[in-house]
Amino acid sequence: MSTRSTTERIGEWFTGSLPSPTRGVRKLLSLVGFLAIWWLFYQFGVLNFEHFVSPEMALVAFGEALAGQPLVEGGDTIYLHALYSTARVVIGVGVAAILAIPLGLVVGTSRRWENFLYTALEAFRPIPPIAWLPIAIIVFPAVTLGSVSLPLSALFVVFIGAFFPIFTNTIEGARNVEVEFRRAAESLGASSTNVFRHVVLPATLPSIITGLALGVGLGWITVVAAELVTGGPGLGYIIIRGSRLRNKQTIVIGMLAVGALGYASSALVGRLGRRLTPWSDIE
Repeated sequence: MSTRSTTERIGEWFTGSLPSPTRGVRKLLSLVGFLAIWWLFYQFGVLNFEHFVSPEMALVAFGEALAGQPLVEGGDTIYLHALYSTARVVIGVGVAAILAIPLGLVVGTSRRWENFLYTALEAFRPIPPIAWLPIAIIVFPAVTLGSVSLPLSALFVVFIGAFFPIFTNTIEGARNVEVEFRRAAESLGASSTNVFRHVVLPATLPSIITGLALGVGLGWITVVAAELVTGGPGLGYIIIRGSRLRNKQTIVIGMLAVGALGYASSALVGRLGRRLTPWSDIE
């Protein structure tokens, strides 16, 4: 007689008979599950969700915003606000990457430069990016483009939020390069420049990509937080404006837009990582 339990047999039968869902299906199921939980919370008033908006109302309002309907009467469309927020994230994260990656490689490969730079920069890392905003508002002026005033303080906060994840991940990646790889290249006559180019940099790329992914995510978090204070145009601005006007649909539209753009940004960084590191198993 078989010693297997009935539960094990049923589990094997389901495993063998049911096809494994594809990656796209799993992503769709997670989205449907989130909307279902949201609907249940709204229907049964969990945590006062009955005072919020239902998923159906939110999706309809988001669709109307995507169709070009102004978020408030006489206001701008969501595309203008998304453009300004995206520009701040792209510029802030881009400048952070330009500075953080070389600094991280230098600190991670040179003990001398680590002694010079790491302590000072590490002292600033625990400070929340949004804590820099009051100083940034005082120090950095606003740039006027036509009739729109663009506060550079928000851009600086995005830069700070993205800089340290990229910097620290680059350092760790450079430090974790196997010494045997370097010695093997040197034994074959490679110069220090070639060792860096063909050994250190490729081995550090996965960590750099991870830092970029974290930096982009924090970039969206910080840009919304900064725009809540500095004003618009921007997605954070329409969220706080919706809150002041008690317009729940506008709040949700802003949140959904940030989520969609943040997801698209992360997917873009992931695709970049797969292209730059084809040898890595990046999911």
